[in-house]
Amino acid sequence: MPHYFRFSEQQKYGLSTINEFNDICFPFRRPHIAYDRYRFVENPFAATEKDYLYGVEKDGKYIAQMLSMPAPLSLNENEIPAFWGQDYCVLEDYRGIGIGKELANYYLKKDHYIAVGFSPKSAVIHQKMGARKIGYLDSYRKWGSTFLKIKFLFQRGLKINSKKTSDYQFPETVNDFERIKTADELYLPKLNWNKNVLESIRNKAYFEWRFFYSSDVYFVYQSNEKSDKNAVYFVCKPYFYKGVNWLKVVDYRFDNTKPDEFRKLLSSIEMLRKRMKLFGVLVSSSQKISNETLRKTGFTKYKHEIVLTTFPFTHPETDEEHNHFIISFADSDLDMHNHLGRFNFEKSGESANQ
Repeated sequence: MPHYFRFSEQQKYGLSTINEFNDICFPFRRPHIAYDRYRFVENPFAATEKDYLYGVEKDGKYIAQMLSMPAPLSLNENEIPAFWGQDYCVLEDYRGIGIGKELANYYLKKDHYIAVGFSPKSAVIHQKMGARKIGYLDSYRKWGSTFLKIKFLFQRGLKINSKKTSDYQFPETVNDFERIKTADELYLPKLNWNKNVLESIRNKAYFEWRFFYSSDVYFVYQSNEKSDKNAVYFVCKPYFYKGVNWLKVVDYRFDNTKPDEFRKLLSSIEMLRKRMKLFGVLVSSSQKISNETLRKTGFTKYKHEIVLTTFPFTHPETDEEHNHFIISFADSDLDMHNHLGRFNFEKSGESANQ
């Protein structure tokens, strides 16, 4: 009989087991050791007990796992312990006999769980086990100009290599935004940017871990217009996409009652793209207000991914766009893969284009 367990409940298996299992199940991403440590050990929200990591053993063999990364949510100035689902996999020889379904049933009852990027089969399993659809994370892109599209075709045809993403120098200011280089410089007097909106948490500890773990990997810009509320910000980086370098907006926050803040944010991002001579902008959105603005300013949607959670969300499930929750590329693994699917986690700050 399969034995389902939390890692905190046993001594036989540890982080090295997870590293080796991930290398087997996701060979295109290996090695996993540095990134797994980053997610589950160096994470400022990670508990010593590691009771958010789940495994399955059968006949003395480790055959399946579900890893959830501590990623608390916030709502109306209250912090909500939550865990972001990642690396849900059963070894191929053990599939089709209900192990994955039972594993989902096991861990979905334990914590507030949230995840995005499901396969259709996995999404159905999770919903049958009690996870609820709370919306979507949409990915948008916009070419800088028609000329840049032509230049892209020219470069690709001649096989001209792009500039290394680590070679870009980002300015100290752009419009009313100033570059922030340490978490201590951030202006965050409150926990939330919006009322009655479920937000993946963005406090100084999160910024230090997620964006400032190494210099010149991410570039954080915060508005110099400050009041008694959190200042608007965005996080970006040069990103190799479609054979050329784009500006990827990894994360952002603004006040939903002030849509002009998002338009100003996008205007500054476009100015930054032009200064850096990048081919276009990539950005994600989980809200109706930002979706509408992106469409009106020439962005096109290229990915539409369901978001599921076990958090007792008060809003009904719907396929319609809404403004009830906020997530971004920075959540889950969506920002941490390069164009080959490998983890883009290197403390040196170097992002390989090849």
